[in-house]
Amino acid sequence: MPKEIKVSELKRIDKQVEKNFKNQTSFLESLVKQKSVNPDRLGYENSSEEGMARVIRGKLREMGVVSRYLRCKKKRPNLVVSWGPTRSRKSLALVGHMDTDEPIGENKTQWYSGEVKDGKMYGTGVLDMKASLSAYVFALKALKDLKIELDGKLKLAFTVDGKSEISSKLGLQYLVKKGFGAKVALLAKPGTDKIAVGHRGGYRFKINVKGEEVDTGRKAWEKGVRGRNAITDMHKIIVCLGGFDLPFKPARAFPGRVPVFTFPTKIVGGRVVNMVPGKCAAWGDVKLLPGNTHSQVRWWLEGRLENLKNVDWELEDLLYIPAMEVDKTDRWVKLLHEQAGVVLGNLPKLEGCGPWNDAWMLTQTDTPCLAGFGPDGVIEEDEGEWVDLNSLKQMTQIITRWILVYLGKK
Repeated sequence: MPKEIKVSELKRIDKQVEKNFKNQTSFLESLVKQKSVNPDRLGYENSSEEGMARVIRGKLREMGVVSRYLRCKKKRPNLVVSWGPTRSRKSLALVGHMDTDEPIGENKTQWYSGEVKDGKMYGTGVLDMKASLSAYVFALKALKDLKIELDGKLKLAFTVDGKSEISSKLGLQYLVKKGFGAKVALLAKPGTDKIAVGHRGGYRFKINVKGEEVDTGRKAWEKGVRGRNAITDMHKIIVCLGGFDLPFKPARAFPGRVPVFTFPTKIVGGRVVNMVPGKCAAWGDVKLLPGNTHSQVRWWLEGRLENLKNVDWELEDLLYIPAMEVDKTDRWVKLLHEQAGVVLGNLPKLEGCGPWNDAWMLTQTDTPCLAGFGPDGVIEEDEGEWVDLNSLKQMTQIITRWILVYLGKK
């Protein structure tokens, strides 16, 4: 039977995190120094998360924690940990990606430095999301240092390819197919102002229009016998798709929000200035709420486009990420919310976030996953990327507390 968690034990956790924080800061610095820009980024095709995984695994080994690699591609290792009783009905997973976006900021010496200035650590990926990964590791370390035996299982997953523009098959999705899961999970994307109980989804598509290319100096074009302007036909499609009215149900995680349809976001057409364009392509983007699918949007698009006469169009699916939400009244969410309020001194909001992330992969496979709640910081071109170290310490305390109150102790 799990034992009751006393307030004094939670305060001991806070003190242990405080005691370990200098070590945690050094560990985070070592993570920042590992260049792990996602290989999808232009100019970073040879980058990988291998160095990150090696540093994390080394720290875990130093703590006496066994970890293992699960990879489906060379130099792209996912790292997983399972700690606690072999058999337990309760389990909690902390997941996060090791890859980053490309460096930003004018001060290039800070990009991989881990420099600390005015209580902030600078570096590529320090906020999104190397700081959160350090919180996962040092939450486990605090529990081990205090010799706390959990009544449930704690799982950690450090994944590759989380910054991919598409739904990666290399990272968390690969782990899920291999059986990774838990009763509940957290993806600690940055920001303490809200616990993200969902994220919007997305559907991206491309419409190709075929016309007839002909030289503008030809008599056949002058007489209207040959040639069809594909760009002009695309304009007809743009007009046709105005006034998006896809049916949807209000989502609890997104009060007052609606699906957002944007078309076109990009257009390419025409070959040279003296030729009637025979081809034109336009891209569109739809932000979805829970309950909407790409099939619904495609059905709406096709229903509109079928009314166009004498326009040769083709609809191409590019990307679909489902929207997701978890029940904010569930006990596990309330427990995190409560511990956040105690440590932060105020209760964060419980609502969905805008951009999608990997949380849907777990949520759709019976592991409800929070889509964000992590340390504060900034990612801006003029300031670069930094994390507030005091916020990171608080987040580590919150996560450690949450693990204990949710999983319980023996």
